[in-house]
Amino acid sequence: MALKRQRPPQVNLLSELTDGYSQILALFDGSTAMRRIVDDVPASSGVDVAWVGEPDGGDQIVLRHMVNTRTPAINGLTIPRGRGLGGQVIEHRRLLSVSDYRCAENITHHFRSQVESEGLRAVIAVPMIYEDRLLGVLYGANRFTSSFGDRATQALEQAAGRAAAAAVVAERAKHAAEVAVHEDRRRVAVDLHDTVGAMLFTLGAGIRALIDDLPPTDALQSRLGDIEQQAVEAAAALRGSLHALSAPPEQVSLGVALRGDCRAFEERTGTVARLITVTELPSMSSACVGALSGTAREALLNVEKHARARSVVLSVFAHMAPTATSMRTSVPRRVDLAPRRTGASRSGTSTPRSGSSLSCTLAARRWSAGQRRRG
Repeated sequence: MALKRQRPPQVNLLSELTDGYSQILALFDGSTAMRRIVDDVPASSGVDVAWVGEPDGGDQIVLRHMVNTRTPAINGLTIPRGRGLGGQVIEHRRLLSVSDYRCAENITHHFRSQVESEGLRAVIAVPMIYEDRLLGVLYGANRFTSSFGDRATQALEQAAGRAAAAAVVAERAKHAAEVAVHEDRRRVAVDLHDTVGAMLFTLGAGIRALIDDLPPTDALQSRLGDIEQQAVEAAAALRGSLHALSAPPEQVSLGVALRGDCRAFEERTGTVARLITVTELPSMSSACVGALSGTAREALLNVEKHARARSVVLSVFAHMAPTATSMRTSVPRRVDLAPRRTGASRSGTSTPRSGSSLSCTLAARRWSAGQRRRG
């Protein structure tokens, strides 16, 4: 008699899905993601103790996320560039280690008392680097004098790479949330302008009509004049508040503008349009933001008119190049996307196989940001 294969209980599947979902959510919280990575370092590398140094302002880090420590001696220490083992890693941006911290001659000993209080001897420090950005230092340590073999070194380097990637993901998630908040604030400001602002204008115009209809000697003229002045002052205060509400800081102004362009495109066409911020964006002047946003609107308009796009993705990124800010739109057939306005340098191209594109190039301080869209 053949036995039926038993299926795994649904509760186990649900538990696995829940764990996977929790891990994905953790990526968007930098502190939680860093804690998970550091927690695994002792088991994966064989070290006794692990912790991480996170950037704090300029060329210094703060030690956090201790694993297997016995005292609070090193927790919260600020390590400036050049001081101690971590400071040397900040300066040279490469893995460094000492077999006995107490008598190491290639580092300063500003933190010797804290290291001895924790009972540490051998210490290794690995830079967390992503696209030439130093995002922290990952530490491992033993409570005995030793050198670090290939297993420990490779495990720590891999963990440092994951930690750097986690820091970038959390940073971009935070930026995306800030962009969303400011874009919502701008939309609220527009709604208030169209409703409350219009009501105040109508009220002021009505009062002025009543004043004009009254005889010059009527006592109501003075009272209505006071009310009219109050309406004018209320309208001025509303304009000031709306300006403050709708003006995003430089760090997110480009994202807010492009997100608004995508939302407007969605509302007009019913086609899903999404903004993806691939890298950290530099602060940009209002002129640069206007040029890029204007190009985005022109490209979206061409997609709306000529492409049969089921979805649109607008990606924006920055890279260290001499000067270049570009935007590209791909559509499934030949379309003339040559620029119609001057300002930034723009050009349109079309090929039978790859479709058409619209690019915009401008200087953005020492950075260059590029934006691409696929239809």
